[in-house]
Amino acid sequence: MKNRLIYILSVIAVVFSSCDISEEPYGFYSDENFYKTVEDADAALLYAYRAFNYQGYNRGIIDIGDLTTETVSVKPGEGNGVQELDNWKATNSNGALSDFFQYCYIAINRANGVIENVVDEDFNQDDKDRILGEAYTIRAWSYFSLVRVFGRVPMQKQLVSTEAQTTPALAENIEEVYNFILEDLKTAEPLLAMGRKVGRFDKVACWAILSKVYLNMASGKDNNAVGYRDMSIDANAMYTEAANWSAKVLNEQSEFAFDDSLSNIYDVEYPDGPEHIWLISMDRTGDNTEEFGSTQLMWLPWGPGASYYVKNPEGVMEPAQNGWEVYQIEDNFITTFDIADKRRTDLMDDKIYDADGNVIGSVADGNVPASFSKKYLDPNFNGNRGSTRPLMIRFTDIALTYAEAVGPTAEGEAWLNKIRNRAGIDPVATGLSVSDFREAVLQERTWELAYEGHHLFDLRRTASVISTIPEAQTSGLSEDEAAFYAIPLRETDLNPNAN
Repeated sequence: MKNRLIYILSVIAVVFSSCDISEEPYGFYSDENFYKTVEDADAALLYAYRAFNYQGYNRGIIDIGDLTTETVSVKPGEGNGVQELDNWKATNSNGALSDFFQYCYIAINRANGVIENVVDEDFNQDDKDRILGEAYTIRAWSYFSLVRVFGRVPMQKQLVSTEAQTTPALAENIEEVYNFILEDLKTAEPLLAMGRKVGRFDKVACWAILSKVYLNMASGKDNNAVGYRDMSIDANAMYTEAANWSAKVLNEQSEFAFDDSLSNIYDVEYPDGPEHIWLISMDRTGDNTEEFGSTQLMWLPWGPGASYYVKNPEGVMEPAQNGWEVYQIEDNFITTFDIADKRRTDLMDDKIYDADGNVIGSVADGNVPASFSKKYLDPNFNGNRGSTRPLMIRFTDIALTYAEAVGPTAEGEAWLNKIRNRAGIDPVATGLSVSDFREAVLQERTWELAYEGHHLFDLRRTASVISTIPEAQTSGLSEDEAAFYAIPLRETDLNPNAN
């Protein structure tokens, strides 16, 4: 074991542009006795998970995955590059992309530290397996986050402990990145056990990520998306793998399940609800910005400047706070839903109320700038502190992954219709071709997973960014150019190998 463990928290040392990020992004943890106990190793593992809690990562989930699409826009004047993301004018100097890139590598480097220092320790085997399994999964998820946003990225496979290790080579192609992700996940899978711990990965989460990775590869290849079209893989074989791993989530465990109640999924008091395979753990009792959630404020309107109420998904009046109204739902997106779809009627609103249910502000009267999502509500908020948690992997996401992978089989149709039935809409048409059925599943993902950070990546893997997003259509970009963002300039300046 190393006598001195150095945590250089990023591949590079930079000054963050977001005032909401309070952590010093570089420095080191030094302790000659570190990793001598399981408790030490667990502390280092939680330190790796914590990289996902910072706004540089978890706000980026929606800024990149949703704000860039036709489903939502951003309020005028919002900074850190989100206007450029919304308008498809982001360059390699974009602040939001730079922050997201860096926090992925923070997680990677911290996971590298756990892997390298625990692998040779003489711990109880169960503890050692669990810690290593989670660390490999953290690293795999971080690279999956990166490859879907940036494509080819530098491959940092070791703990950064010297300056010479801060310039890792760029992957030859995205296949190299995906192969490394799969290697990590398949190393992790036999080490992990089933067992929910809010905010952490278990075996089922590993299965879920494997299914998502294989589906990305399958549909990217199948739709001739840039980067994927040159991979030495067979699309049908990748669909089969996606189906096999997602089927394990659906059929071979009992820890997680489909929740028949749409409103339960978004109840902040139940982070251990059946849908939540993995969410980022945040709670209103936390003291620091990475410990509590403020996503509710990103959606809620300011209103008339006084306290107000909103109807929760069950129609019950709940107290709300004056929000920042950063994210604003596009009217054209709302009209794509069936008028009876509960994901429209119960999870979106354009009005705010008093305690008695009287409208005191609306889009119509100008006190609400646009419709807002009610997926992120915490009636027990404490100032700007809430327990709204980024929803990373839901059981329904994996059910849709399975349906897309298997196509219009009886099982695929059954899962798709189960989701539609929960939303209160009719079953999908029968007799669809494979391509038409998969298109129906993708549309269902757009409705079901709206504002959970998935949509852009579904469009990219199906080479349909330009045909779907109006701002992308007018940007002058080709479909290939819209497929990945450029690696941030501050990274290529400090790592010439990243060019």
